[in-house]
Amino acid sequence: MTVTAVVPCRNEAAHIAALLDALVGQTHPPDDIIIVNDASTDATVEVVCAWHATHAQQVLRIVEGAGRGPAAAMNAGIRATDADIIMRFDGHSVPARDYLERCLEVLGPERMLVVGGVWQVAPGADTAVARAIAAVVSHPVGSGGAQYRAANADGPDRVSVETVPFGTFPRAVWEQVGGFDEALAVNEDFDFNYRVRRAGWEVVLDRRITATYCARPHLGALARQYVRYGFWKAQMLRKDPRALHPRQVPPALVAPWLIGTCVIALVWPGMLSLAAALLYPTVVFAAGGHVAATRRVNPLAALAAILVVHLSWSVGFCYSVISGGGARRGDQSRTSPPTDR
Repeated sequence: MTVTAVVPCRNEAAHIAALLDALVGQTHPPDDIIIVNDASTDATVEVVCAWHATHAQQVLRIVEGAGRGPAAAMNAGIRATDADIIMRFDGHSVPARDYLERCLEVLGPERMLVVGGVWQVAPGADTAVARAIAAVVSHPVGSGGAQYRAANADGPDRVSVETVPFGTFPRAVWEQVGGFDEALAVNEDFDFNYRVRRAGWEVVLDRRITATYCARPHLGALARQYVRYGFWKAQMLRKDPRALHPRQVPPALVAPWLIGTCVIALVWPGMLSLAAALLYPTVVFAAGGHVAATRRVNPLAALAAILVVHLSWSVGFCYSVISGGGARRGDQSRTSPPTDR
C-alpha cells in the first residue's frame, strides 16, 4: 500500500519544519508528502522549500489551496495523489516515530475505517498561562470527555470512537463518503468521521498511536479558537442533528444559563435565584482547583482558561444558532485541529 501524508496548513512557518522532520523520521515513512498551502501570509512556503532543499531525497509537493479552510485543503491534497492510504496531519502537531507504522497495523490490507491515536498536549509558550491552557484542553473539563485528549486514561488500547484527530484512512473511504465537507471551516474531521460511521464503517482510536499537539499560547487565541469550534458545531448540526452528543448540550447552555440566572437573581432576589446564579461559578472554581492540583499549573490561569473555553464555545454556538450562520469559510488564523466538542 502506498501512503501519502497530506498536511493542510496556513501560517505555520514556526512549526512546519518540526512536522516534516517527524514525518521523514517515521519507522514507516510515507511514500510522499503533500503540503497544501491554504493562503498563508507568513513564510510557510519558504520554510517548506528550504527544508526540502536539505532533504532532496524526500518526495514532497506543495499544492496551493484556495484559502477556504482545512476541508477544501484536504480535498485538494487528496485529489493530487493516487496513493492507497491517506495520512492527515496538521502543521501544529508532531507524530511519534511509530505513528504511521501503528496506523497501518490497525488498518491492515483491506479494512475500511479511519484510525487515529491520542494527543500529548504541549504548551504553546513558556508561560504560566500557556501551561494552564495545555492542562485545561487535555482535561475532561476542557475537552468535553474526548477520548483522544485523554492520553493516560485507563481502558483497552483499541476502541471504537466518534472521532479521532489526524485520521489515517484508505482513499476509498474518502471517495465513498464524498470527501470532506467544504462548507465547514471547522469540525470537518468530526463530520467526515460521522459520515464514515453512518456508512457502516469504524472510527478506531488506538492509545499506542500518539502525537504531540501544541496548544494555543494565550487566552485571546484560545477564545478565537473555541468561538469557531462552537459556531461550526452548530453549523454541522444543521446538516444532521443526529450528530449531537448529550455531553455537548451543557457547554452550549453555559452562556444562556449564566446570563439568565444572573438576570433572574437581580430581578427576583432570593436564596433560590442566588443559588442558581452561583451554580456555574462554583463548578468552575472547583474544576479550576482540580486542574491546578492534578496538573501542577497556576490556579488562576487554570480558572481563566476554563472560563474562556466554556464561554467562547457557548457564545459561538449560540450566535451560530441565532444568526443562522453566515461566517466566511477559511477565515481562521490557521488550520484548526479537529474537535468533537
